[in-house]
Amino acid sequence: MRQTPARSSSWRRLVLVAVALLASSVLAPQPAAAAPMKQRASTRVASLPQRESAPTASGRRRGRAGAAATGKRPHVRRAPKVRRGAREVPTGAPAAVPLDSAGAAVAPADDSVAVTVVEVAGGRAYLTPGSARNVRVGHRVRIGGGRYSVIAVNAKNIVVNVGDGRLSPGQRGEVTVQLVEAPTFAKRPVPRPLAAFAGRWRPPEPPADAQRVRFVALGAMRDERRNRAGFIVDYQRIQPLSGESFGIGRTRLRALLHAELPRLPLFIDADAFAELWQATDLEQRPKNASRPLISVRQLELGYRGDVLQGSIGRLRYASRTLGSLDGARVAASLGDEWNLAAFGGTTADPLDGSVSTDASRFGAELAWQAARAAWQPRGSLTLQGSRFLGQPDERRITGLFESFPAFGRLGARAEVSLFDADNPWGAAPTELTAAGAEASIRFDALRLGASLDMRRPERSLWLASYLPRGYFCVAAPSPGAALEPCAGGDRRYAAAFNAAWEAKLWTADAGTTVASTRGAKADQTTGFINVRRREIVGKLRLDAGTTLSRGSLYQSAAINIGPGVPLGDESADVSLYYRPSWMRYRAELDGFVEHGFGARLWWALSPVLDMSGSADALVGRDVDVLMFQLGLAYRPRF
Repeated sequence: MRQTPARSSSWRRLVLVAVALLASSVLAPQPAAAAPMKQRASTRVASLPQRESAPTASGRRRGRAGAAATGKRPHVRRAPKVRRGAREVPTGAPAAVPLDSAGAAVAPADDSVAVTVVEVAGGRAYLTPGSARNVRVGHRVRIGGGRYSVIAVNAKNIVVNVGDGRLSPGQRGEVTVQLVEAPTFAKRPVPRPLAAFAGRWRPPEPPADAQRVRFVALGAMRDERRNRAGFIVDYQRIQPLSGESFGIGRTRLRALLHAELPRLPLFIDADAFAELWQATDLEQRPKNASRPLISVRQLELGYRGDVLQGSIGRLRYASRTLGSLDGARVAASLGDEWNLAAFGGTTADPLDGSVSTDASRFGAELAWQAARAAWQPRGSLTLQGSRFLGQPDERRITGLFESFPAFGRLGARAEVSLFDADNPWGAAPTELTAAGAEASIRFDALRLGASLDMRRPERSLWLASYLPRGYFCVAAPSPGAALEPCAGGDRRYAAAFNAAWEAKLWTADAGTTVASTRGAKADQTTGFINVRRREIVGKLRLDAGTTLSRGSLYQSAAINIGPGVPLGDESADVSLYYRPSWMRYRAELDGFVEHGFGARLWWALSPVLDMSGSADALVGRDVDVLMFQLGLAYRPRF
């Protein structure tokens, strides 16, 4: 009997189902022997249609009759679907992976994803589903005969650029997802063992070893903390080891304070110390006022505004070129670079530092500083006057200039003084009483420095009331005169030159100083050479040097050698030295030898507490003496 096309098609479907089930159970690889599988961006597991149960003969006939009458294919019910990850996989279908003839995983064909337009706006169309079906930017979507490029993808939507095309919500299309293989470790070459690279690299060279530290001009150093304090205690003693002299010791307790109010531009600066002297013959020593119990160096209340600044009390500096003053100072800023100040008050007693009204000082200062300039220049001009016991005394004009260019430092200063025609020192009515210049230049590891200085004795009626006449001038011989007059024109000249070379592990510096006095035979020339070698053994260093000196009073030669080493994490340092020297006074024919030796210690006990100490001994013809010093400094932070 001849079979109808429907009967033949049903038999072929049954045969395909049986073959697929048999292949999945026989050819599926076991987990232990499975070859490395190829990973894909997306995996599609196919399933075949299944019927609910095996149909009976009568059921097949009714199905064929119904299909022949209607001309439609018989209905086939598929198994329900469940979610596996981001894909729908039919339940009951074999979850098989395509294999090649060797049993290895192979890449499946490209996947086609159905999409639906849900919204069109701004020349763009928004489609579903989103990125769950592995659609990526750059894929092409086919809708209604047109092709559109995917420009964005998120979890819910695919965005395409419509351009000149026309799309409307509800339209359907598809996008072909290109499935690619992910690289696996099975394809990568086996890495070389670390032993294969032994000895291939040189020892590391830190970049700092090949670099030269460039000199940076810091300008004026300032502590910018709003509140700071320091408490220092130190003990010093000089103990003769020969002769009949008695030793003497001094204990000093010093306190420093700087405090600023949080809401007002007010500040206070204080610096005071107490001294206690110890000696067996202290009662027999001269009881002059040079050993006061309490001394106040600074006690200043100040105001620091944007335009006006002022201070009152015991000022540490009345100006950039003038020292302590008991009085007041007021300054005003004239723009970003100029400042004008005026000051006035009395001068403290020079022996014990007590308040005194015998002498008064007053003056004005014009200061300039170009902080934004590359060479950081600054200068000042000060006009100063004073009175002593109601009489005009000092009248001076002082100029100062400094600059900090990239290569070093430059500086110059000058002072002009005015005197009465009948002054007791033989000075001209107008004199250049001080002038000088200095420079420091750095060329990579080489540093050069030079300075020139000229000074006349500082002369005033106020100082003359405390010091002998010989401090102010050189007397001219005058037979029969009760008081020899000053010759006048006396001045001192000094020049200094130095050079230093800084290498990685050693430093060498040398210099000379020459001083000469006009009007008196008082000359001195000194030269020195020092060398430091670091890291001789570990952190051990060695300092060595020599000094030569020749002058109108004596001449000497000395050598110095001393090892040193930092301890721990360099929070402490210990050093020793030995210094033999030869000395001869110009009034003697023969010289003599002295031996000096000692030790130094510095130890940072904590970030706010450090200790320092030294012990020195000098043994020679003149005197044998021991000098000892110990200090403790506490600088709290608040």
